[in-house]
Formats: sequence, C-alpha cells, structure tokens
Amino acid sequence: MRWLKWRAALVSFLTLVASAPAQRAEPTICAEEFCRCDSFTAVICNCTSDYEVTLRPDGAYRVPSTASGIIINGCSRVNFLPDLARNLIQLRTIELTNIMDVVINERALSWSPFSRESEMHPGLRILIQNSTVNQLSSYAIQGRVNDIIITDSRIHNVRPYAFSSLTGVRNIELKNNVLYNIERYTFSKFTTINFLLKGGYVDRLPSRFLSDVEITNLFRVEGISVKHISSVTFLVRSPKRVLVESNFIENLDPDGFHVVTKGPITFRNNTVTNFSKGALLGVTVDQEVMSVKGRQELLVDNNTITNIAPSSLIYNQTTLSLRVDGLNLNITCNCELAENWRQLLKEEAGIVTCWYDLEGHYMSVATFADSRCGAFKQTFWIFVVVGLVVVLIAASLITYFVVRRENEKKKKVQIVMPDGKTYRETEFHIVVERAELLTTNL
Repeated sequence: MRWLKWRAALVSFLTLVASAPAQRAEPTICAEEFCRCDSFTAVICNCTSDYEVTLRPDGAYRVPSTASGIIINGCSRVNFLPDLARNLIQLRTIELTNIMDVVINERALSWSPFSRESEMHPGLRILIQNSTVNQLSSYAIQGRVNDIIITDSRIHNVRPYAFSSLTGVRNIELKNNVLYNIERYTFSKFTTINFLLKGGYVDRLPSRFLSDVEITNLFRVEGISVKHISSVTFLVRSPKRVLVESNFIENLDPDGFHVVTKGPITFRNNTVTNFSKGALLGVTVDQEVMSVKGRQELLVDNNTITNIAPSSLIYNQTTLSLRVDGLNLNITCNCELAENWRQLLKEEAGIVTCWYDLEGHYMSVATFADSRCGAFKQTFWIFVVVGLVVVLIAASLITYFVVRRENEKKKKVQIVMPDGKTYRETEFHIVVERAELLTTNL
C-alpha cells in the first residue's frame, strides 16, 4: 500500500516536471508575426497588411508581465481583452496609430498597481492617433492614468463610465475627432489638471458627458462642430479658467454648462443657431473664491447667434458680472427686435448688433433704434418714399406735355419770300392716290 502511494506521488512529480518546460516555453505576443519586444520590454507591432492584434492578459501570445509599453501601428484591428493591464506593473505607455478598428473591453485598462500617487511611480500615458475606436466599454479605462490624448480619430459607441475613477490625471485632450453614439457619464468622478475638447465633429453631447469631474486649471472647448449640447452636458467644478470659443453649435440647451468656477468664463467667437433660455445659468463661482475675490466675469464676446432672446442671457448675478463685448444677432434689424433688447442694453450697456440689409453689414441695435425707430421715425421714411413717388410722377407728366408740344410745332412750316416778307402759314396736305389696274373679263 505504501509503495502504491509513493508510486502515485512519483507520477505526479514527473508530470509536473514534464509540464513545467512546456509552460515556460509558451509564446508571448513578442512572437507574433508583426510584433517584437525591444530591450526595454516594450511591445512593438508594425503591421504591413490586414492583421489583427489581440492583447491578452494570460495564455499563449499574452502580453509579457515585464512590458513597459504597448506601441502598435498600422494594424487592421486591435482588441484589448478584459483585465489586460491589471498585472502589468511596469506598463507606462500605450500608443495606437493608424488602426482601423480598436476595441477596448471592460476593465481592459484598469491599472492601479500602487497604493498612492508618486513621481517615482507615474501612471499610464494613453495616446490614440488617426484611428477608429469602434467600442469603448464601461469601465474600460480606470485607475492611475497621467494623460489621455486622442487625436484625428473616429470614436463610436462609448459606454457610460468609459473613463471613470481615475487618479493622478494631468491632461485629457480630445482633438479633431469625430464622435458618434456617445452615452452619458463618459467621463465620471475624477480630477484632472486640464481638460481640452478641440476641433472635430460631435453629433450629440449627452447630459453628463462630463459628470462630477474636477478640473483644477483649464477647461477649454474650442473649434468643435456639434449638433446638440444637452442640459448639464458639462458638470464640472474648480477650473481656474473656462474658455468656450470658436465653436459651431446648432442647439445649446438650458444649463448646458453647469460649472462651478474659480475664475473668469469666456464665451467667444461662437456661432450658435438656437441659444436656449438660461444656457449659461448653470455657471457659478466657488464660494471660497467668491468670498476672497468677489464676483468673476462672464464675458460674451463676438458671438453670432440666430435664435436668441434677451432672457437667454440670464445668469447668476450673485456670483458673476456679465460683459457683452459683441453679440451679433443673425436677424434682420427691425424696431420690434430693438424694443425687445432695449432693457438688457440699458442694464448691461453691451454691444449687440443686428443685420442691416440696406448696407449689408451688422449695425448696433441701439444705433438702429435711434435712427429708425420711434413714432415719427417709423413714418418719416414712408413720407419720404411717397414724396419721391409724387415727384417722379410729376416729372414724368411735365416731360410728356413738353415733348408733345414740341412735336406739334414741328408740324407747322413758315415760307419766307425773297423780299423779306413773311406770308401766312400754309399747311401742306399730301394726298396719295393709288391707281389700280382694271381687269376686263372677256
């Protein structure tokens, strides 16, 4: 019996020994056709044909645990499987360039190997350039991330909390991208130093696109074309500077920017079709800053807006002071329009213009009202037009009778004889007779 136990143990040991070399020999992604691992243990894949790269946390062709970077260029598809980065303690960089189809599954880039933030242990830097991200799952990117930079890319199907519970974030930059099917809570519950959304096209930015995000320095939305900014799209606190400039916005809903700021807000050089009532009402100032520095400035400068009413510009007067340096109403000037804006212009003393058709440029609403509106001024131009018509008719009649009289004079002929005497006028009547051939029937 004892011999049988020893025999079973020996068989198990030999099996384990035999399987160990096989496990050690299991290939990593470094052995893939278009991939290699350099001396710094970075995984580098440069595809030259229709080739798919799958990034696995374990098993054959897995990403080695010593990988410090994942750099992939030109592949047709890159698939990040769940929990890929969880045990990659040395990982610091992920770069994707010219990828036709990127899929980042749930928790694929959830990375928190260290208990606290430290310069000795920096976070991930994620860079995606000129690629198409067809799926960004919920909780795809979490944990210790320093920078997220996505440029010149197409981003589709972004699920809630795709970027959430991040720590140590310095910069988030989305530049010149096309975004479709973006769901609520895309960026949620984290702090970053700067957040930049610049250029490109967005079909619709949903409510709470940024949800409970603290930005400690600069919050900037610049040069984007967007069909719809929903209510509370940007739920943000603590930026020292807010810049919303040079955007083309079709619809801006009430409270689209719900921002608690620590500094001034600038809304400049934007073109908006429909500017809803209270679109900027959600902007307020941090109470601590308010108590020390007082009200902050809300600057509305050189914007062109088609559908807007004075009530659209209501704002938090307790914490902000409004300055309108340029608001171009993309509407033809009329006295009703001037009357609607009269009270706001009186209170804020801003520069509001409307389109003046007669001269083909924008004119100050106040100037138009002074020169064209009022009981007398509105009828004055009617009198001017009627007077011009009367003068033209009179001139036409006078011209007609003068010409007629001259024509009658030309019909009379005077005969002057050689002896210098003038004889009476003689009218010559010329009679034209026409002879016709007679025909005789024989």
